[in-house]
Amino acid sequence: MDKQTIAQSMAAYREAMIQATVALCAIPSVKGRPETGAPFGLETKKSLDAFLALGADLGFTPVDLDGYCGYLDWGVEGPITAVLGHLDVVPAIDGWSHDPFSPIVTDDKIIARGTADDKGPLVSALYALKALKDEGFVPKGRIRLIAGLDEESGSACMHHYSEVAELPSAGFTPDASFPVIYAEKGIAHIKIQLKSQPGQSFSRPDGHGQVLLAAVAGQRANMVPARCDLTWQDDQGHVTTETYAGKAAHASLPWEGHNAIGVAMATAAQRPGAHPMVQLYQALIADDWTGQALGVAGQDSSGPLTLNPGVLKLDLERGSLILDIRYPASWQVDTILARMTAAVAPFQATVELVSHTPPLVGDPGRPLVKTLMAVYNRMTGANQVAIAIGGGTYARAMPNIVAFGPSFPGEPDVCHQVDEFITIEKLLASAAIYREALRELAG
Repeated sequence: MDKQTIAQSMAAYREAMIQATVALCAIPSVKGRPETGAPFGLETKKSLDAFLALGADLGFTPVDLDGYCGYLDWGVEGPITAVLGHLDVVPAIDGWSHDPFSPIVTDDKIIARGTADDKGPLVSALYALKALKDEGFVPKGRIRLIAGLDEESGSACMHHYSEVAELPSAGFTPDASFPVIYAEKGIAHIKIQLKSQPGQSFSRPDGHGQVLLAAVAGQRANMVPARCDLTWQDDQGHVTTETYAGKAAHASLPWEGHNAIGVAMATAAQRPGAHPMVQLYQALIADDWTGQALGVAGQDSSGPLTLNPGVLKLDLERGSLILDIRYPASWQVDTILARMTAAVAPFQATVELVSHTPPLVGDPGRPLVKTLMAVYNRMTGANQVAIAIGGGTYARAMPNIVAFGPSFPGEPDVCHQVDEFITIEKLLASAAIYREALRELAG
């Protein structure tokens, strides 16, 4: 069965789902300054309020867990079947063709930040519940649709949920791709840094030519940066700033983008007296996303290690570069740190583990995976098997959860990218699959 046919079974909800997605994506729910009752900023809390109100209007019971997250409940007692999604989004960087928080609806898609990651998929899950409710289905237990507000920055929202609310017995997160994701690579954000000697600076050694005063790129390590600014000073004291452009992408798929840091560093390396961070970058990273020169390249059954230079800051006294590394599920992060430490030592640089999410090592034969795979294959007529990915999802943040959709095999990845979108067909088709998955899990 093709996507169009699958989507047709949710056609009655088409306009309502479009309107709900547009309303949620109009809220710029990037993580902000903590406020009373809004630990991740006022805009994320506003998005939660809107989502809970939407669910209440559809007949589900809304619960706000201290502004960290919230959920919609259906059913009165028994084990919980859960869907975990998130309402926070990554920043909208330069290059959009329109205001990223003013959604555009065309004949076949909705374009805005958050449409694919993860507001659109949450709407699909919500209307999957609505469809089941409208047909008279009665869950054996409870179905709970959980909406978090910190997935893009560490999932503190789900840690809070685990402390104050009941854990589900089974469920999925609609924040990856079909079919079922049974394993996820480890994620390490590692900072390479160097400092000048006391009383010295990284200036031109002979007093002539240009000197690189500063460089800035990236807002989040989990995004391929689309812009890098270099500030230069010539020997007459004139200061200029040059902007280098790339193409944004999700850090787990660095080949989908074009890293602006790499573009800028390649240019800077051609000028005499380059900053030592430029020299380090060209020697150990350049345009390679495998980590070969850093001594960390390799793979296992979950796939290869991937490396994304995500955030760069340097001046005349110091330099720092944060790498997003997705490493194979059977590896240890300490081994990666040791190899990188040895690689950067000749440049008088150090490495520091900024954040770390251990791998999710799953079993493709577990009942939850087999149930969801059966639903997917039955709905699509495919004969797929469960897969492993480099992305990080809420499946790591809560037991008994796996990633399941909404992207179909062969579709382009638009998460974290300029002009992010979701097709209306995918919005409906994934809702249809989620409807049947929840019927199986809660029935």
